[in-house]
Amino acid sequence: MSSDNALESADLLVMQQVTGFLSNDFALEDAEGRPVAYGHTLGSTAERMFGGNRQFEITDRSGTPLFHVHDPMTWGRDRYRVTDPQGGPIADLVQRMTFLRTSVQVSVVDGTELVLDGNLMGMDFQLTAGGTAVATVNRRWAGLGQAMLGRSRYALSLDPGMPPLVRCAVIGSVIALDLIRAKQSRRNND
Repeated sequence: MSSDNALESADLLVMQQVTGFLSNDFALEDAEGRPVAYGHTLGSTAERMFGGNRQFEITDRSGTPLFHVHDPMTWGRDRYRVTDPQGGPIADLVQRMTFLRTSVQVSVVDGTELVLDGNLMGMDFQLTAGGTAVATVNRRWAGLGQAMLGRSRYALSLDPGMPPLVRCAVIGSVIALDLIRAKQSRRNND
């Protein structure tokens, strides 16, 4: 991320889903509700419907790509990857098997190991590094109309001293968390 990027300096971000059905676009806003970044679903509708792979591009307000989140089709545990705009690795995410909780192991390329752990039903999560909390995620009420459309809203509180690379991995983890929630919801409705 560039040094003038508002996404890099905000300690509280609100991730608001803005579209639905086959895309999962969203806006990232600061505590005052000002947009700081956007997430766009990439690829064709056919690819998302039949291929199962999804990719998201996170851009700053001007549309400059900051990083990508990849949701490849896998067998077994869900896996995700966060990459820089050129495709270089930032972090690998693997959903861990747990009972009545959701847990994701986040391995950042700088050697930082994070664990995203919480309750998918209550949508309260914490990201820890070596047992120390570095971020919290809480689902926020988006309003009845938005909830009926399956749209989500999350508040993400970040440690202000977090390095930019780890920050990208944490934000990518929250995007993956929303994908995990959507997949769980589809499984429960089948």
